[in-house]
Amino acid sequence: RGMREIPRQLASHIEHDRIHLNTRVTGLSRNPDSHLVSVDDGSSIAAKAVIVATEGPAASRLLGLEPVVSRSVSCVYFDAPSAPTDTRYIVLDGTGAGPVLNVAVMSNVSPAYAPAGRHLIAAAMPGVTGVDAEPLAREHLTRMFGESVEQWRHLRTYDIPHGQPDMSPPLNPKKPVSLGDGMFVCGDHRDTASIQGALFSGRRCAEAVLELI
Repeated sequence: RGMREIPRQLASHIEHDRIHLNTRVTGLSRNPDSHLVSVDDGSSIAAKAVIVATEGPAASRLLGLEPVVSRSVSCVYFDAPSAPTDTRYIVLDGTGAGPVLNVAVMSNVSPAYAPAGRHLIAAAMPGVTGVDAEPLAREHLTRMFGESVEQWRHLRTYDIPHGQPDMSPPLNPKKPVSLGDGMFVCGDHRDTASIQGALFSGRRCAEAVLELI
């Protein structure tokens, strides 16, 4: 049922009135006995420990850390009457012609992603944002899969300015997650640019917080 099952699983262990959605953090400060997290409605929340678990640029702004360079990406979603492959693989264009780097038939991974008899297809285009990506993707996908792509219906395009943190060498994984004095940070920018890196960083951060409390 998708990636949102991860936060749903986490939230299931917490009283719902302690979770604040659509609430932007505007700043962090320190009281003698606690940290204060300021939010955009003018209120603040006191806590013994604060974990900043955001994309890299936001963490840098809130905590004054070294800047995080981002790699942007757009993802174009299509509804199709037939799938170009019946596998669960990520399909790469070996020519490197671009702009689509990889394609996945998401409904092959989970049939719940699409109605019966339909298929959800995702095309990732690194570095392509701020433009109408759909026709660029469709032209490239037609070269890959043929005229059947003309029957695909464009659903939505997502521009993701921080798709991943830059991982140009020299690499420095396992950056500190404990910043001292009850302040913590985690995310793929602290380990490796991947979901695995984000989860691994989160585990390291959780273990560090448990040592404090």
